[in-house]
Amino acid sequence: MASASRVRLGTLVPLTKDNAGSSNGSVSSIPIFQGPNVVGRDHLVVVDKRISRKHLSLHASTDGSIEVVVEGPNPIIVRSKGQRRKVCAKETAKIAHGDVLELIPGDYFVKYVDMGDEHVPMHLSDLMKGKRYSEEHGAAVKRIRQIMEDEALAKTLQESFAADDAAVSGMPSGQKISSHDSAGSSERNNDRTHSVGPLKDMLPLTFRLMHVQGLPSWTNTSSVTIQDVIQGEVLLAVLSNYMVDIDWLLTACPSLRKVPHVLVLHGQDGASLELMKKLKPANWILHRPPLPISFGTHHSKAMLLVYPQGIRIVVHTANLIHVDWNYKSQGLWMQDFPWKDTVDMNKKTAFENDLVDYLSALKWPEFRVNLPGVGDVNINAAFFRKFDYSNSMVRLIGSVPGYHVGSNIRKWGHMKLRNVLDEIMFNKQFCKSPLIYQFSSLGSLDEKWMSEFACSLSAGKSDDGSQLGIGKPLIVWPTVEDVRCSIEGYAAGSCIPSPQKNVERDFLKKYWSRWKADHVGRC
Repeated sequence: MASASRVRLGTLVPLTKDNAGSSNGSVSSIPIFQGPNVVGRDHLVVVDKRISRKHLSLHASTDGSIEVVVEGPNPIIVRSKGQRRKVCAKETAKIAHGDVLELIPGDYFVKYVDMGDEHVPMHLSDLMKGKRYSEEHGAAVKRIRQIMEDEALAKTLQESFAADDAAVSGMPSGQKISSHDSAGSSERNNDRTHSVGPLKDMLPLTFRLMHVQGLPSWTNTSSVTIQDVIQGEVLLAVLSNYMVDIDWLLTACPSLRKVPHVLVLHGQDGASLELMKKLKPANWILHRPPLPISFGTHHSKAMLLVYPQGIRIVVHTANLIHVDWNYKSQGLWMQDFPWKDTVDMNKKTAFENDLVDYLSALKWPEFRVNLPGVGDVNINAAFFRKFDYSNSMVRLIGSVPGYHVGSNIRKWGHMKLRNVLDEIMFNKQFCKSPLIYQFSSLGSLDEKWMSEFACSLSAGKSDDGSQLGIGKPLIVWPTVEDVRCSIEGYAAGSCIPSPQKNVERDFLKKYWSRWKADHVGRC
């Protein structure tokens, strides 16, 4: 073999999975010889296309130092002397005996061991010694403290709005949603007054980040997968989205196959729509909401899940496709609501009106179903008035395409948001708060519209009666480096479409800001 005449200086030793909580694959031991070496996909025991065939090149010197060059499009992590550093494509780093590489951030851990001190197998627990342990432990404590503070603030805000008997998704079993019995009686059926399906860690929060594959476990604290969201005995599901990969969806969430009635509201056309029609189960209904103008497409990402006990409403940021639910930082809001009692059928809330107004604009073809315990019902926008939203913690802001005049101007979009905020009294600390805009596609903006938008987001009064005042607007938009160093590498760029002429408008330069979230591992 060609390597027989080369001097072996050490080995990249795989760290076993039991102590590497986030590792989901394995790597074979990789001998390192004096001079050039290549590490790539061939060294994996499993197939993972995030690892390039020539992922890294390493040049080993007789003094024990090794220069690492990232050859593939995806970054690596170098852990050395208590520091964790991301190294992106074409960048270099030095490693020495005892340093650890994450071939993908959070995955495929290997430790460099020189010939004088080789021993296998090794564990990530080897890292937790002496000064290195104290530094990493300190960083972990800070991360946990930050998470606890954020969640405590969220909980405090929620409790200030919620009634004592609030029915919140994920609440402990003592706080439950009520059901609508088969006779439509106002009496509570004790056998059915349990939660639709609490989240696995039982935290009473309605906003969650979605789980990201390939990251260390601590970065996914309290995150959810699609199976955490769609669970239990779903009688009817309304899934609204732009892109819907039915093949992936049924694989990722097999319980959807058991849902007797599914309505999919989507924005697909052409070949994508034909594929959806071919793959959908027979009991699924597809509907593409009409567009009164020639611009845009249906893009709302939400789920309405009807249960024997009530309804779960989910508003989220991800397309129903694999990469969105696994490789991107996404978020969702969700809350569970019980059926209305008969005596409350005519009571309406602002949240209910928000929801029904928006659903009415989607104009899906009405259909009739039989729901156990409820009977035959027409599934239209008005059906969703059968649930009690009195404990809702949010308002819904719908956006409907078209040209709006008269009272409709303040019914949709940022003008609706302005209306809602105008009714709220804020603490004085919110005066001139910064306005953070984040989105995945950029249209043809101008100064006039940006000014209107800032006014809407700054609406409301402080507790002394004065206007909040307009804060500084900032647009979070990814750079080329951000895309290159993401989990997907350059492929992620396809999800942030925008003509170059829109991005390079001179007046936007003062708004640009970069995403940075090192403290939670989602940078």
